[in-house]
Amino acid sequence: MTGRSVVRTVTRPAPFLLSLVLLAGVWEVVGRTADLITLPPLSDVLRQFGAMLASGELIDPLADSLRSLGIGLAISIVAGTVIGVAMGLSPAVDAALDIYVKAGLAAPIIAFVPLFLLVFGIGSTTRIATVVAFSIWVVIVNTATGIRRSDPALLEMARSFGASRSAQLREIRLVEASPYLLEGLRLGVARGVKGLINGEVLIAIVGLGGLVKRYGTVFSMDKLYAVILFIVLLALVSVALVGLVGRLLFRHRPQGT
Repeated sequence: MTGRSVVRTVTRPAPFLLSLVLLAGVWEVVGRTADLITLPPLSDVLRQFGAMLASGELIDPLADSLRSLGIGLAISIVAGTVIGVAMGLSPAVDAALDIYVKAGLAAPIIAFVPLFLLVFGIGSTTRIATVVAFSIWVVIVNTATGIRRSDPALLEMARSFGASRSAQLREIRLVEASPYLLEGLRLGVARGVKGLINGEVLIAIVGLGGLVKRYGTVFSMDKLYAVILFIVLLALVSVALVGLVGRLLFRHRPQGT
């Protein structure tokens, strides 16, 4: 779910609320009647969720996870935008890097986490590297696509008035590419959260992913589902915030597809 669709969901709440109530009802009934060790009743999960929030059991690892997520996303956004602009402007750069970008998009990035662990050790650097590996590729692709789709007529007009290449990039190409940049950022945030949790689960001792590993190992299912619920909410809120900020910044500009 992208940031735009999250925003649409919260601004048109009736269908969303109906589906949420149905899901909650089915979950509660199945959890109460099926007696499955892997599916506790939703009420038990929510009760545990509240208790873990109140005790700080979720908040303390959240701060650690957000630090790694923020640094990783900052690297992905800056480096991905620079690389994407270069690929969009230069066919030679695009030809040189396109195969690697496609490989990054297609590769099972989680398979690289053990390699990051060997290179960087147990710590925040491994998590940051995992976030970057998950998120940078969509930023590159969306940025390059937006740069390539600049209006040729506007560029020709700017050149006729003597605008430099840097001025054309700043005033035309980046402005017209802004919807694509925003979409890349939204997708990057979502993939970054996914990468962070995957990395933490494999490291198994840190952050929210560490809680998932810990409670899954001991079959504490109500706590496990509470942590998963918290992670899902974190991802949805992060993507929605990016979408809302983008709508405010780019509300007078045409939206890309």
